[in-house]
Amino acid sequence: MRAIQEVLKQQHKVAIASHFSRAAQSYEHHNLLQRWCAARLIEWLPAATGLTADIGCGPAVNTEALLARTKHYIGIDIASGMLAKAQRNYPNQSWLRADLEALPFAAASINTLYANLAVQWADDLTATLNHWLSVLRPSGTVVISTILAGSLTPLADCFQQYTGAPRHNHFYSASTLQQILSNVSGATVQFEVEQITIPYLTVRAMLYDLKGIGANYQQQRQQPLTRSQLACVEAAMESHRDRTGNLPLHWVVGFIKLTKD
Repeated sequence: MRAIQEVLKQQHKVAIASHFSRAAQSYEHHNLLQRWCAARLIEWLPAATGLTADIGCGPAVNTEALLARTKHYIGIDIASGMLAKAQRNYPNQSWLRADLEALPFAAASINTLYANLAVQWADDLTATLNHWLSVLRPSGTVVISTILAGSLTPLADCFQQYTGAPRHNHFYSASTLQQILSNVSGATVQFEVEQITIPYLTVRAMLYDLKGIGANYQQQRQQPLTRSQLACVEAAMESHRDRTGNLPLHWVVGFIKLTKD
């Protein structure tokens, strides 16, 4: 059974890598949520640090801001397409293809780990956080943002109504994440939750954005949306159009800072 689970886990990782590689060329045109979270997360970084690992670096969208705060930078992603784009954007920096749950670093070798909207892809978050702390130097810092339950509304609710599923992966609730963090040892923990609403003129623009950043990935693959289902979702979303004429897409984001003892 364990062998089967390991095979399924590796298939999941390959699927994620392939999915985000396909999104590499469009990512920078659709990453408003990512940029908002990055600006918030960078505020939690030390003013200067030795070696920063950018986990889930994508096409190097945060590299410039991180380079301003670190002597040495390495970008890490599981998607080869993302790393190829990052390499073209910053050819003089270091790039590494790796799984965030198995970073190939020696113990106590990294000053700062930066993970913007990446850990929601971890199969075992508790083990991942403990692993990250193990490669962190004493007094080092981990800063994380992650999508929480309650995100993608009201779109997910409309999908649930007309397709029988919210059409997105499971996200931790804030309370569950708080419980996971309470079990982390060897570090001081800071945890905050914030919400952001991104406006769209149409449902199709909303879906196009989600596809553009790879946020439409589903571990349990579903049948493609039919024209009839899409029309029903579009009609249902109209009841949520606000006074400015926009359709809202709500996100709930958890921000985490771990400072190693």
